[in-house]
Amino acid sequence: MSSKKSACPSNYVRRKSYKSKSGKKVNARCIRKTGLMSGKSSLRTARILHRSAIRAYKALKMSKKRGLPIRSRCRSNQTLKSGYMRYSYSRKNSKHVKGSLVPPRCITKRGKSKKIHGRSPTLIVLDDHFLSEYGYFDIENKSKEERYNALQNLINHFLPIKGQMATYNYIIRALNARYILNKNTSPKTAKIFKADQKHISKIYKKIKANDKQM
Repeated sequence: MSSKKSACPSNYVRRKSYKSKSGKKVNARCIRKTGLMSGKSSLRTARILHRSAIRAYKALKMSKKRGLPIRSRCRSNQTLKSGYMRYSYSRKNSKHVKGSLVPPRCITKRGKSKKIHGRSPTLIVLDDHFLSEYGYFDIENKSKEERYNALQNLINHFLPIKGQMATYNYIIRALNARYILNKNTSPKTAKIFKADQKHISKIYKKIKANDKQM
């Protein structure tokens, strides 16, 4: 006996029927997957994740070797963050900051998880290192042009792999997630994340508008 639900093509998922804000019923249909990590990950993406895992493992191993304090459990209001090697960089005043080892540590949970219709909302995984992998880190000491160039490098990497929609959606959501996490503890940093998110959103809106005109 065949299923009542029609199968969707590859790289598509079936969205359930729902009612819009105006009360109009929208029938169930197949829509393209928009998640950056949906479907089979590309070889290059898999390599980035693999390198991130290796860095975290090396940081843990080096921390133990140097006798640095390592936390394995945290308080209820904290979460455990993986260790990593901080990249060296130069500030605007030309002062060079050396790279350093950051061991696994407990950090305070920022923001409360609210349930929507009995479910916890999906959050961006901030430990994926995609942004920092392409130069988007230490944003307080980077110029607007440097931040935009770093984000554009990430866009150029993912466009041929995952397409336009998934790429821009990921970056917009990732920047917005960082804004939410920092808005109470680091308002200045959060403001930069929000400004960059609006910049990328503006670019994407122009692209979509041009596509419609063609």
